[in-house]
Amino acid sequence: MTPTKVIKHRSHSNFHRSIEGKSLMVQFGQAGLKPSQIKKAVNTMTTSNVADVTSKQCADVLSEHRKQHRGKEFYGLIKHFQDKTLVDSDQYFVVDLFDNGYPRNIFWADGRARDAYTKFRDVVVFDVTYMTNKFKMPFAPFTGVNHHGQSILFGGALLENEKEETFEWLFEHFLKCMFGKYPKAIITDQDKAMVNAIKKVFPNTRHRFCSWHIRKHESEHLRSYVSCYSDFQEMHRKWVNSETIEQFEATWEDMRIRYELESNCWISDMYNQRIHWAKPFLKDIFFAGMTTSGQSEGINSFFNGFVNSRTMLNEFVVQYDKAVESRRATEEDEDFKTMNSRPVLSPVHPIEAKTGRFYTRKMFDIFKKEWTEAITNLTHETLTKTT
Repeated sequence: MTPTKVIKHRSHSNFHRSIEGKSLMVQFGQAGLKPSQIKKAVNTMTTSNVADVTSKQCADVLSEHRKQHRGKEFYGLIKHFQDKTLVDSDQYFVVDLFDNGYPRNIFWADGRARDAYTKFRDVVVFDVTYMTNKFKMPFAPFTGVNHHGQSILFGGALLENEKEETFEWLFEHFLKCMFGKYPKAIITDQDKAMVNAIKKVFPNTRHRFCSWHIRKHESEHLRSYVSCYSDFQEMHRKWVNSETIEQFEATWEDMRIRYELESNCWISDMYNQRIHWAKPFLKDIFFAGMTTSGQSEGINSFFNGFVNSRTMLNEFVVQYDKAVESRRATEEDEDFKTMNSRPVLSPVHPIEAKTGRFYTRKMFDIFKKEWTEAITNLTHETLTKTT
């Protein structure tokens, strides 16, 4: 007998306690209905002889269901990493538990990811996204760039929340996992909890704010100034695009006085954090061409087609591995092409022949473009001086 027919039966006055009743509530919950909506849906299906269910009863049923499934998922997740350890002894895996035994925070990195970090730790992008799993645990991947300019994963985490102590726990285990080697540079958004945790755990790492997030906030915070001052946008653009520290500071002083910027406004706060985003203060550190935590390929596209908001915890780690293997296959394809092809070299400049032997195809193309532009500009300047 189906749940919708059972609910009409006179014997089910305690319908919310029955197997059929719980099953129906769970089905409604999985369809996205809230407890109050489930209550209405269930009660419209009952006869007058059946006691109405309450929102609390619906919420209790859903909560119990989540607990049962979360326990099963956690068991599957642990087993996944235990099985992987049998074939990958260099895998790192750690779980922070609640008192009731449920996972609070999880961090993992396989042996190949740890090895990649030793080679490409110049810049690490840390991003927290809710493109995760059915229980809405934030997914926090550590991403880098390889010798082909491709996105690579150094490790992943599922977190309870985005508080400072949570980030401290994660960064400390990341550092331990990566043989105590600090990332040389890290790119994140402007989250204060994240900023404080990085200062404590990675004190020697250069921290850059994601330029995409800054531009996103600019439109909101600068709107009033743009509407009041016709030249504000141009002056602000000049300040942001300053090439030297002296130019940056001088332009700031002009802006502060001309537009009467308050010490507690958003722009003043950005000035106080200038070492984390302003170009003149970041010229001495290598960022592999990255200025945003989204990167050119994007972390979401990294997992596109592999996970979504309904992915269970135990299935998430399996799909994570599949996404990583897919990217690693792409890296291996580029390795093969680099080893089995020769770059087109200029007969005029022998430096290209030397760099062509050491660079991958992608990196050589970037070098050749910049080298050609440099030679063109130098030739133009020489001709200008002689005429």
